[in-house]
Amino acid sequence: MQPASPPRTPRFHHLDAARAVFMLLGIPFHASLAFAGGHWLVMSGTRDPVLALIPPILSDFRMPGFFLIAGFFAAMLLERRARGEWLAGRAERLGLPLAFGVAVIVPLQAAILNAAPSGIVDRAAAGDALSHLWFLPTLLLLCCLLAAVWPFLGRFGSHPAPRIVTLGLAIAGYELALFVAEHVLAFDLRLAGGFLDLDALAKFLPFFAIGVALRRSPILWDRFARFDPVVAGIGLVALALHVWLWDDQSRIGIACDLIFDGLSSLCLTQTILAVLMRLVRERSESIDRLVDASFTIYLLHHPVVVGLAILCISAALPPLVSWLAICLGAFAVPYAAHRLLRHSPLALWLLNGARPKEQGWGLLVGRRATDAAA
Repeated sequence: MQPASPPRTPRFHHLDAARAVFMLLGIPFHASLAFAGGHWLVMSGTRDPVLALIPPILSDFRMPGFFLIAGFFAAMLLERRARGEWLAGRAERLGLPLAFGVAVIVPLQAAILNAAPSGIVDRAAAGDALSHLWFLPTLLLLCCLLAAVWPFLGRFGSHPAPRIVTLGLAIAGYELALFVAEHVLAFDLRLAGGFLDLDALAKFLPFFAIGVALRRSPILWDRFARFDPVVAGIGLVALALHVWLWDDQSRIGIACDLIFDGLSSLCLTQTILAVLMRLVRERSESIDRLVDASFTIYLLHHPVVVGLAILCISAALPPLVSWLAICLGAFAVPYAAHRLLRHSPLALWLLNGARPKEQGWGLLVGRRATDAAA
C-alpha cells in the first residue's frame, strides 16, 4: 500500500483546527498558573491539587504541536513562493502583531499588575517586554533559518522516515543533551530582552523541523495521519510519568522528566493530529470561526487572565470556580473583540498581520463598502 502523501492544493482543515486548539489551550494553561502553587504573574498563595496538574500536562504538547504545524505550513508556502517574498510575508504576518503587542497589549498588562494589591502579584514581571508573545520572535528566527537552508533540503520523500516512537525518543535524548549543554554553558540564553531567546529556539527547532519534513515526506505524512493506539498509549504513560516528576528537583528526577517529556510531546502531538484528521474532514463554519479568531484571542487573552485572576483572588473565590470564570472570560472577551475588530482591515493588519482585502481602514469599513455597493 502506497503512503498517503499530503495533498498539494486543498486546505488542511484538521491542521487549521489543531493550530487553533493549541493556541486556545493557552487560556486554561495560563489561568491555572495562579492557583498551581508556583511563581507566576498572579499568585493565590495556595496550591490546588487539580489545577496544579494542568501546567505540566498542557506544556507537554501544546507549544511543540504549535511549532510542528508552523513548520508544515512554512514549508508549504515556501514551495509556492520565492524565499525573499516568503520572508517578507512572514515578517509582516508575525512582526506586526509582535510590534502591536509590545506597544499596546504588554503595557496594558503591566498597568493591571501595577494597580493590583502587591501581595498577590509579581510587580517585577511588569517589566517583561514580551510576556506571552515570546513565541513570535522565536518563530521569526526559525523562519529565517528555514529560508537559509531551503535550497539544500531537497526532497525528503526519497529518504526513509523514522517511526513516531523512534522520533520521540530522539527528541527525548535531544532535550536531555540540551539541558546538560545549558548547564555547562551557564549563562542566560535569553538575549536582547528575550527577543533573541536561544533556549526557546533550540527547544522548538526539532518540532519545527519535523513539521517541515512532514510536508516534504509522504511516508512521514502517512505515519502522522494514522491513529496508532500503541503511540497514544506510550504518549499517555510518558505524560503521566512527566507529571509525576514535575516537582522532582533531583538530578535523576530532572533527567527522567526530560526524557518522558520529550517522548510524550511528540507521541501526543501525533495522536492529536491523527484524531483531528478523522474528525475534521470538511469545512465547518464553527471551526472556521475559531480558527479565524484564535490568533487574536491568544494575543488578547493574557491581560484578561491576569485581571480576572486578581479579581477572583481578591474576592476569595474557590480556585476551581475562579479558574472556570477566568477561562470563560478570557475566551469571551477576546472573541467578542475579534468579532468587532474583524470589520476593520487596519485592526486585522495590526493584530493578525493580514493585508486588508477591502478599501478603507476604519472600524466601519465593511459597512461603508456595503453601503457603497448598495
